[in-house]
Amino acid sequence: MQLDKYDRKILAALSENARIRFAELARRVNLSAPAVADRVEKLERAGVITGYHVAIDPAKIGMPILCVIELTVKHREYGMVLERVREMPEVVECISITGTSALLIRTALPAMPALQDLIGKLMQYGDTKTSIVVDTPVPPRLPAQLLED
Repeated sequence: MQLDKYDRKILAALSENARIRFAELARRVNLSAPAVADRVEKLERAGVITGYHVAIDPAKIGMPILCVIELTVKHREYGMVLERVREMPEVVECISITGTSALLIRTALPAMPALQDLIGKLMQYGDTKTSIVVDTPVPPRLPAQLLED
């Protein structure tokens, strides 16, 4: 799908606040509310917009330990390991990557013993490398190219 400047403005506004009302969104992008609603629907149908999500502060819900764990998995065990990782409630995101590690796992945990337990579980599937998140200087955002006219 080819995006025009209005689509890009709509996506930028929705990425800042997915709960914005169509009337306010229309005002921001200089279109009518029905035109904005139609464009949003087309973006959804085309698979450009895949969902609307809430952002939370894990520390405020008792999960202050954020980690990124690289897990190296043997090729023949990959599917089984992926199923096990999907079942782990501590895992908030898992992506498949190239290089020596097969999976990059983001976690949110209440305390260090929980991290130690999780690493113990993961070590049965392969080698792990754990990094504690100390800050997120660049939070998730849209690619800059999308915002260019």
